[in-house]
Amino acid sequence: MSEEEFGPELKVWMLEHFQTMAESAVWRPEGTGLRYRKKDATTLVLEHRIDHGQSLAHHERIKNLCNEVAIVMDDDDVMITPAALSMEDAYRQEMQERQKVASSWSCECGVYLSNMPLNKADAKYVGDREILLDEGDTTTVEDWALAVECECGKEILMNPDDYNLLAGDELFMRYKNGDGFYIKAMTRLDMLDYAMENRLGILVGKECPLSGVKVPPWMWGTYCMIVDGGEEE
Repeated sequence: MSEEEFGPELKVWMLEHFQTMAESAVWRPEGTGLRYRKKDATTLVLEHRIDHGQSLAHHERIKNLCNEVAIVMDDDDVMITPAALSMEDAYRQEMQERQKVASSWSCECGVYLSNMPLNKADAKYVGDREILLDEGDTTTVEDWALAVECECGKEILMNPDDYNLLAGDELFMRYKNGDGFYIKAMTRLDMLDYAMENRLGILVGKECPLSGVKVPPWMWGTYCMIVDGGEEE
């Protein structure tokens, strides 16, 4: 079987994801049964793998993708554990492990991030960054963070993936539009309700159609509603 050819968008994503990881940060690709840790600026270490053929196949694909973008994959010393009885059990185990790690994150003052007012977080555009592709070309990506204020007064800038893990999709899939209002991505049930009531939502691109402000990348191409303080109008 010939090796998979990865498209430029996937290569850019892999580079961006790796470069935004802090040193020693953990990455658990959802649904793969894999756990990686960033060792340094060039190396990703496979620490844990579920003893299942699909998990191994996922790792081989990620390893090949890393090779394409000059990320060193170290998988010589891996802890392997038996596979769960079902995919549901595997997903549950993975989420429990991720939540356990996330529950230990804290501010310098000792307050846990999970106890901070995550519902008041504001997506902040940090700036543009150039990424070098393996062909020698470059592309521009946007850096974003979720700003949360600790009770000590310090502003904590959270990686979007970390915030999503702690706060959940309900809070993650929205952005502040000013005056206390949020623009929130609709679920399929939300869209069904709007359709039944002949109501129109808001199609969001790279800029908010209402205010013109920049929109975080995870909201691009979503169909949204206006909410006030987290509650639907």
